[in-house]
Amino acid sequence: MARSRVKTAYKTESRLKAALFYATALLVDVLIVYLIVKGFSTAYSLSYEVFSDSSVNRGDLSTVVITIPPDSSTTSVSELLYENKLIKNKYVMMAKIKLGDYGGLIQAGKYVLSPSMTYDEIIRVITHTEEKSTENSE
Repeated sequence: MARSRVKTAYKTESRLKAALFYATALLVDVLIVYLIVKGFSTAYSLSYEVFSDSSVNRGDLSTVVITIPPDSSTTSVSELLYENKLIKNKYVMMAKIKLGDYGGLIQAGKYVLSPSMTYDEIIRVITHTEEKSTENSE
């Protein structure tokens, strides 16, 4: 009788170990799938924002005066715009500036910008490329 209890206890213990192993493996698999889906979702969202043109708030017609110091980097300009709530994501602005080769075109000075302006509109203002594009179209 004692031997059957030991065998039953051993079988129960081994089944519990197996169940714990499979439950842990399942949890790890679910976590990996979640991280993959979250990574793709974040990459898609960031790509969408970089290649589309949006604004913080289209209906907000208020203005903000910002001053871009001389020799400002793309990072510092993006952070300045983000801190003043003119853009949603400073990394999207950095990507747009880099992809459009506007990095060396950003000019120091004071600018009146609005949260209703899109990323591209802000870039055209701070690089003074809006003047060139309107002159070429005339």
